[in-house]
Amino acid sequence: MNAAMVGLLLLVPLTTVASDPDTVPPVMPNSVAVAVERALPAVVKLYGATIGTAYGYGTGVLVSADGLVLTIDSVLLDASNLRAVLHDGRRFRAEVVRRDPVRELALLRIAGQRLPHLTLSPSQSLLPGDGVLIAGNAFKVAEGEETVSVFHGVLAARTRLELRRRAQPLDYAGEVLVIDAIASNPGMAGGPLLDTRGRLVGVIGPIVEAGATNTRLNFALPAEEIEPFLLGTASTRPAEPPEVASGGRGGKPYLGIRLFRLGYQKVAAYVDRVAPGSPAATAGVRRDDLVVAIDDRRVGSIDEYERMVSRLRPGQTIRLTVKRGDDVVEMKLVVGEQPQ
Repeated sequence: MNAAMVGLLLLVPLTTVASDPDTVPPVMPNSVAVAVERALPAVVKLYGATIGTAYGYGTGVLVSADGLVLTIDSVLLDASNLRAVLHDGRRFRAEVVRRDPVRELALLRIAGQRLPHLTLSPSQSLLPGDGVLIAGNAFKVAEGEETVSVFHGVLAARTRLELRRRAQPLDYAGEVLVIDAIASNPGMAGGPLLDTRGRLVGVIGPIVEAGATNTRLNFALPAEEIEPFLLGTASTRPAEPPEVASGGRGGKPYLGIRLFRLGYQKVAAYVDRVAPGSPAATAGVRRDDLVVAIDDRRVGSIDEYERMVSRLRPGQTIRLTVKRGDDVVEMKLVVGEQPQ
């Protein structure tokens, strides 16, 4: 009797499995696909100015229904015909509303209404190992209504970018989200960092490359750093790293360039004089050159030039981009030490 009962119990699951050969198990929804579908209509392809090796294309994300676009500050935004192309192929002229030189963020406006957009969500709930998504127009492969590239990765770490300032001078020393996904390809900067529910938790940062190893850091600015900028309450004063605040190792940086001064600082950085035998003279800088970028970072005025130069280090090799007549000239320059 007991043996018969055991045999019956063993047969029950076998009978259940084979009961209906036409039954198909239900398909579970793909949460990543749902998140991408929700977020992509708010991703914007940007096209603008090209200077030197700086790329004239990038990515932004709509953050309001009336056309505010969040992106990364770069030389492409200096174009007189800055263009934004939406997910459905619609094209708009874009204008810069404001910039944050520390976080290298920019806010644009296009003349649209009732546009798909994303709102910032806190990134603090993300833990190392959590899945994330990034989207952007990598290598400008998407045109018109073509879909931008999407990468699925994980949050690798939260850290402060200050530790990597030797790779490339940066004013921002706050927290960043390091991600295990290729965010450093040309065109990706300014694109959204999403959690697996499609919520906007950050923005892909600019390309940061180590000169010694030619490696790039894949990172994003977290929503907590972006929100003050969108609200207009962010501090735009650079944080001084210890080596700069104390005068720097090896003395103050020196290029040997004197700029035209018209009594105020908000003017373009035109070269008035190049000191003979200086690093600038060795690199080939000439009088009347217009300095437009240092290491592909836009120089929009004399005060921006002086601020960026003050953060360089003697012995550091930089890429200086100047406009000479109708030509754009790029040169490498080794920073010297300020003569006594």
